[in-house]
Amino acid sequence: MEILENIYIDKNIFLDIELNSKDEVLKYITNKAQELGIFSESESLLKAFYKREEEGTTGFEDGFAIPHAKVKGIKSASIICVRTLGDVEWESLDGKPTKVIIALIIPENASSEHLNILSETAKKLMSEDLRKKLKTAKNSKEFSKFMDIKVDKVFKEANTLDGKNVVAITACVVGVAHTYMAEDKLLSELSKAGHNIRVETQGSKGVGTPLTSKEIEAADVVIIAADTKVNLERFNGKLVYSTHVARAIKEPLKVLDDAFLKGSIQLGVEFSNEGGIAKQKQGVLQHILAGISYMIPVIIMGGICLAFSIGIAKAIWGPESGTAGPENRYPWNPLAIMDSIGGAAFTLMIPILAGFIANSIAGRAAIAPAMLGAFIGNDASKFMPLPGMSEVRTPTGFIGAIIAGLLVGYYVQWVNTWKVNKSLKAVMPIFFIPLTAGIGISVLFIYVIGGPIGYVMEQLSNAIKSGYQSPNFGIGLGIALGILLGAMASFDMGGPINKIAFVTCASLVTLADPIAEPMGAMAAAIPVAPLSMGLSTIVFKRFFTKEERGMGISAMIMGTIGISEGAIPFAIRDPKRAIISNVLGGMVAGAIAGAFQITDLAAHGGPIVAILGAVPYGWQTAVFFIAIASGVAVTTSVYGMLLISSRGTVGSLKETHVLTVEKFIEDKKYEISEIKNEIKGLNELVKMSKTQKEREDVIYKINALKDKINLINSETTQKIEKAKLIYKGLKDSEKEFVNKKREETKKFVKTAKEDRANAISDLVNNKKEKVSSLEKFDKKNYLEEYSNQKINIKDEFENKIVEHQIKLREKFTNEYKSKVLI
Repeated sequence: MEILENIYIDKNIFLDIELNSKDEVLKYITNKAQELGIFSESESLLKAFYKREEEGTTGFEDGFAIPHAKVKGIKSASIICVRTLGDVEWESLDGKPTKVIIALIIPENASSEHLNILSETAKKLMSEDLRKKLKTAKNSKEFSKFMDIKVDKVFKEANTLDGKNVVAITACVVGVAHTYMAEDKLLSELSKAGHNIRVETQGSKGVGTPLTSKEIEAADVVIIAADTKVNLERFNGKLVYSTHVARAIKEPLKVLDDAFLKGSIQLGVEFSNEGGIAKQKQGVLQHILAGISYMIPVIIMGGICLAFSIGIAKAIWGPESGTAGPENRYPWNPLAIMDSIGGAAFTLMIPILAGFIANSIAGRAAIAPAMLGAFIGNDASKFMPLPGMSEVRTPTGFIGAIIAGLLVGYYVQWVNTWKVNKSLKAVMPIFFIPLTAGIGISVLFIYVIGGPIGYVMEQLSNAIKSGYQSPNFGIGLGIALGILLGAMASFDMGGPINKIAFVTCASLVTLADPIAEPMGAMAAAIPVAPLSMGLSTIVFKRFFTKEERGMGISAMIMGTIGISEGAIPFAIRDPKRAIISNVLGGMVAGAIAGAFQITDLAAHGGPIVAILGAVPYGWQTAVFFIAIASGVAVTTSVYGMLLISSRGTVGSLKETHVLTVEKFIEDKKYEISEIKNEIKGLNELVKMSKTQKEREDVIYKINALKDKINLINSETTQKIEKAKLIYKGLKDSEKEFVNKKREETKKFVKTAKEDRANAISDLVNNKKEKVSSLEKFDKKNYLEEYSNQKINIKDEFENKIVEHQIKLREKFTNEYKSKVLI
């Protein structure tokens, strides 16, 4: 028979105690836990309480706090309640002081207890009437009666997870591929394991399959698999576990285990950075990617508007004409308006990138000042010239946006850690932070960053001009300057280096006696980066998500019209490989155009200028296209080789090795992160030590943990070195085996292609016969089904090839895994 009892015991409730700070309260609770025989190691318990407080305040609202700690060495959960005589500052979510503290002491392996007790306590405290009663309870018996939370006396083991009700939210940075991949993995794997699972996606299409209040109420645990901020307000009182979306894809069952072992109860209102609570640590790249996710739609919108308006205008009025027509005769025609819209979007994308990088780091308060700083940084007229300079002509572009976003974000994050008077908290995010951060970053761009960049770029501009105006200008100098211009055009794609090269070339074209060769080299190099990045998403699509492949198509359209900004997301996403590849291809295109002294009389680039005659028709046009094609071929092939060399082919021994090493490194980071959190808690104990011996004991533990970190680093290094040796020992055998099977593989691929072609042919033939006999509504449904079947046939072909590659190398990957894991 199930035995139920009230978890709130009279002897564990202490009312109207004179305590004046959070530290005093937590020490009082740990001492009482020792006196009551709940837990003998008061120091460890205090450290556990501090560790939980570092993760986020346990201050609830209206004068209540629910500190809680998991500790080893106890069999069942206990609660100690304290009501203080005066108010205690607890950094509560509503900003009010605390008076009633309900502390939960939980066994480390008893997640079910943690959920039942803490969840029921949090939900009970939602009642304003109950809170009033607890504040005025005459004695501990009355206090216990008011709470009256009954739970099983004998609790389930933590690892008994069969048949759990699980709700989850998935959201990746870009909001397309990984969001829905994580949804599929959680639904399939957790359902197979016998759990009830519901997933809400928060992707680029908005919220999909939203969770209902009943589903949330019935949930045993909430999993947040997201790399972006998620509103947790509706999960108050529930066990919540947050992780990266990639983990939900790779190891969904492990995520569920961790959710019960490491999750925490969501308390109070929506998470807010403005209150100074620290977010989960993220790397700089994750913050930049968060900014990119908001910038991408603006780039695509602006790029398409510019591409079509410029392309059509030049086709109508000639290569030297703008969208307003010859001599700006038609300023209000639709093409000019579309051009204006595209230009506005490109102007807007720089502040958006900065604002949402800063938002990812420090929350909403950082958006406005970061946007302001990036806007100032993108307007060279606002920079103070250095002595001897008449003006600064080079904006900082997206590089400045990244600088502004990071500087403002980390500044605001630092300000959020300040302990300010409660009366000032409300004005910090709306007055102090925007004012200091906005003015500070703007002044930095105006006086410190802008001038030096402008000076360096002006000297470079003068050097380019003097080279082309030199009487000794010939093929050698043409190649050298073409290489320089090609590298500059492809390095930052619309950034300061690209801009100064473009402005210099454009100014030489507009001279009374035009010098058009530099613009020829520049025009050939401009489209290389966007065309190559777009082509890479098609040729090497394994390395790109569906959303990134869509961006690739947009980048190719922009590249055709001479807009290099389409490649920016790829360069920021993978700077090391993408920028190197872009620069090499740009140099090749510039060198070929420079060697043949190709001329371009329009201050624009890309294939469009040759199509419309700005590059003289004839042999120059042919060489111009050869230069672009050569540059694209170099960039695409180099980038592809770098991608493949980093991971290997699908199912290969190299891919297995790379993934294994990445797992070792990921595990190491996780373990060290846990230990560092433990060290932080011990450092707090050092500060509070009352005797020299107590202080020395804690320092000894800290040093032991530091030694453990060194040991983990050393062990991980040894594992990686062992994995490398095993990989080296097997890779030649794998290569030899794959070469022997080359003809067999070719036959398999040929057969698979024939099967695909036959399946599509049958589908097309059936369509011709069936469509003519269908009614309008049925026809629409059939065509949708036809389209899906066609996609499925292509996907099936690709899956066959991948499965063949995996099976071909399976013998070696299995041997590698078995040896590495020994």
